[in-house]
Amino acid sequence: MPNPKMLILRGNSAKKPTYPNEKGDNVAYPDGALHEKAAKDYATCRGYDGDVLDVSGDPLKDGDRDKNPQTVQAVLKLRGDSSYAGIYGFSGGGYDVLHILKQLKPDELKRIKLVVVLGAPPVKNGYPSKSDFESARFVSRTNPETDGIKWELVYMTNPPADASVLPKRGVDPHMFGPEWLLAQELKCRQASP
Repeated sequence: MPNPKMLILRGNSAKKPTYPNEKGDNVAYPDGALHEKAAKDYATCRGYDGDVLDVSGDPLKDGDRDKNPQTVQAVLKLRGDSSYAGIYGFSGGGYDVLHILKQLKPDELKRIKLVVVLGAPPVKNGYPSKSDFESARFVSRTNPETDGIKWELVYMTNPPADASVLPKRGVDPHMFGPEWLLAQELKCRQASP
């Protein structure tokens, strides 16, 4: 039986060398920032086939994430393929996770078993916070169709400036969230040789 899939969402784009790559050197990320190898390695160690959506997590000019290209394409992908059981959002993609979950129907939400939100700390008035991504927020006592919606939530903001995954001193730790998550995840550490 094949592994379930995890949809991996990129962060915001950068046409100029703005964000550090895995070596700590600033590079452009026209399709959205993400250290793809670490994100896919995390999916693999958790038993998923990682599928990176090559669309940036940039919000629309008015800030509406419900209709931005990444959200729209992710919802279509999740609806069109029932083998998706995980969602991993980094940075801008992490914020989009909430907008995606809110657009899925109860039967679609029941398939989701793992939600990862990484590098997307609360911004406006403490929103969105970790609790906004919890599966319990999507269950309604008055709607029996929501019975059975339950996923594991992995929520991490940004690595500390002294995190061991940083390739050199003085580099912005935000982009190294995927490596930090991979290093922190007990299941992934146990799977390593």
